[in-house]
Amino acid sequence: MKNNSNFYENIIKNTNGKIKKSDIENAKKGDINALLGTLSNEDAQKVKSILSSKEKTKEFLSSDAAQKLLKMLGGK
Repeated sequence: MKNNSNFYENIIKNTNGKIKKSDIENAKKGDINALLGTLSNEDAQKVKSILSSKEKTKEFLSSDAAQKLLKMLGGK
């Protein structure tokens, strides 16, 4: 992640320790269960719904908020 050497520390701090570095590393490999566990059941279901539909995922990733987040994280 470019321009963010404190990425993990920022995530841990901003989530009050709910998300750990290992959770992020696992999510990068495709295992998002730990991250989903930090959400309410309602929000976790929303995320699962978006990820289970190619159309919904594309729509979400095209949103301004998602684009800003991806850019912040060094994505394209």
